[in-house]
Amino acid sequence: MDFSVLTSRALPSSVTPLLSRVQSHPRTVAAALVVSALVPWVIGNYRAFIALGKGATIALSSHSGKVVFHQTPSNPIGYSIAMIAKRLIKRQLNIPERRGERPRTGWHFLPHRQVDRLPSQEAKKKLNAIFAKRAKDNTHIVELAVSPHERMHDAMVIASSVASPHKAADHAPREIAHIHPEIDYSLHVTLSPQDCKLVIERGWGERHPLSGTKALPKEYLLIYSPRDDEELEVVDRIIVATIGYMTGRRDVH
Repeated sequence: MDFSVLTSRALPSSVTPLLSRVQSHPRTVAAALVVSALVPWVIGNYRAFIALGKGATIALSSHSGKVVFHQTPSNPIGYSIAMIAKRLIKRQLNIPERRGERPRTGWHFLPHRQVDRLPSQEAKKKLNAIFAKRAKDNTHIVELAVSPHERMHDAMVIASSVASPHKAADHAPREIAHIHPEIDYSLHVTLSPQDCKLVIERGWGERHPLSGTKALPKEYLLIYSPRDDEELEVVDRIIVATIGYMTGRRDVH
């Protein structure tokens, strides 16, 4: 842009040096404008990231070096009939349609969290009790340990005495399920492909944005937090199914 007419006729002499610099360094000026426009967005995004809970920074560090960015798959189910046919594992779940719309999840893939339709304190306590009971009742095949994925809270893992029954178990790595106790009380679980398809289609969960990458197996799902006793009972069934799939056992109590 030619500023000669403006500098000679319309603007004070004190402004002329500034316009000369703009004319001499247009790319620098454009970059500065872009940065100034992005700063409020970056700050807002960082605040939203931290609001997801303590798992935010730990989850990010636990996957550093494995992934940079990964776009959520356009197919939220991601399981074809051919893929399911390759897995000769009988479907374990029998669950109804979930009532209402799906909860929203944050667009950050680490940590993957639910951001609305959150449970009551009573529902949170009951979910903790269900998870602890399933772990206690199945000590012959599962153990409690710090989550290999999030490295922050306890997870249910395959007992050291039990061999990994399939590649998904090793890819997990051997983690069966964990609850996100900071805010939302959603869960991450690894289910059979058949059960993954059923859970997603009936509105109880969704794939992790990184499922199917080197970071996570394709069977890795987020289960929405249960809001009442009916939903707690369904989530309990899902926990039983994920224990059975990840251990390759039918004697789940």
